[in-house]
Amino acid sequence: MSETSRMNSELLRLAFEASPAAMFMVDPEGVIELANEQCEQIFGYAPGEMNGLRVERLVPAGIRGKHRHLREEYGQAPSKRQMGAGRDLRAIRRNGSEFPVEIGLTPVETPEGMRVVGFAIDISARLESEARLKHSLAELERANESLSRFAYVASHDIQEPLRKIAAFGDILRAAAAHGDADEMRYAAEVMTASAQRARNLVADLLSLARSLNNAYRLETFSLRETIAFVLETFSHVIHEHGAQVECSGEDFRVDGDRSQTAQMVQNLVSNALKYHKPGEPPRIRIKLAPGEAEHRLSVEDDGIGFAAAQSGEIFEPFRRLHRSADIPGSGIGLAICKTTAARHGWRISAASTPTVGSTFEVVFPCKGA
Repeated sequence: MSETSRMNSELLRLAFEASPAAMFMVDPEGVIELANEQCEQIFGYAPGEMNGLRVERLVPAGIRGKHRHLREEYGQAPSKRQMGAGRDLRAIRRNGSEFPVEIGLTPVETPEGMRVVGFAIDISARLESEARLKHSLAELERANESLSRFAYVASHDIQEPLRKIAAFGDILRAAAAHGDADEMRYAAEVMTASAQRARNLVADLLSLARSLNNAYRLETFSLRETIAFVLETFSHVIHEHGAQVECSGEDFRVDGDRSQTAQMVQNLVSNALKYHKPGEPPRIRIKLAPGEAEHRLSVEDDGIGFAAAQSGEIFEPFRRLHRSADIPGSGIGLAICKTTAARHGWRISAASTPTVGSTFEVVFPCKGA
């Protein structure tokens, strides 16, 4: 090798080592001839350990054959190329763990012949940032949807009791002018009941807002222990209804906000108690079913049920399937359950048959599934 060639090779090596980006150089046979410190760090190799490895060692085992074929095609017409942008390109570290990566390829002419210089970028942090941004946008979209519902409630549900208060206020004044005590008493009772309904609606609105906006305290906890806590604290209501509540299945652990999860379970049990068949004690079955990809929680009852076509709208805020005169409530409990599940990345659904009963199911995807 001439002095000029040695100087060029040394300059190339120095440029590799000085680069803040991960760089490696591959010969026509796919063997790594040179890798800088940054490259060794992101792939988890000791200094000098990557030299002499085949480049296929840096890609997952399942696609090494395909990669070898693509590399040979590239060698026939090498050019500058960016790989991985907009695609799920994976690389593999020395310890076998995979990570998302972008690769840039540049052919260079060296004293030993044509070589390919690769630039590797670990984009794990960027993808995590994008995922957080996506989650924040989804939270904002849910908040905007909630604001729309709030506007509807403010213009409709809350206006109704306020109109009654105004109308019966006029009736009360007229009755007072005529000295009609019975009419005065009736008007006052209607006004009091309407004011209480408006107050309850405002309280429910605040509960829904808290479920949407409160910061979550994330931890890993036993779902069965959480259910036991709910049933214990809710025992007086269960006793008042004369209900039979059974809990079965193998326990599993959940990643989430324990308090909000307990509230979700309580709302599901409360819903089952509320919509029981008249004259019959409620029977509620809580079932846990752990799995490899996802865990499941179901709450079954033998209540009055609802039509299958209504299984989606039942989770809408303030959407009631029965008259409030027949079954009290504002329809906020299941909406809070849906909000809690959505914020955690869980799925909640309902299935029912009129006069037979209903089943509410929450699906908890496992980590890495």
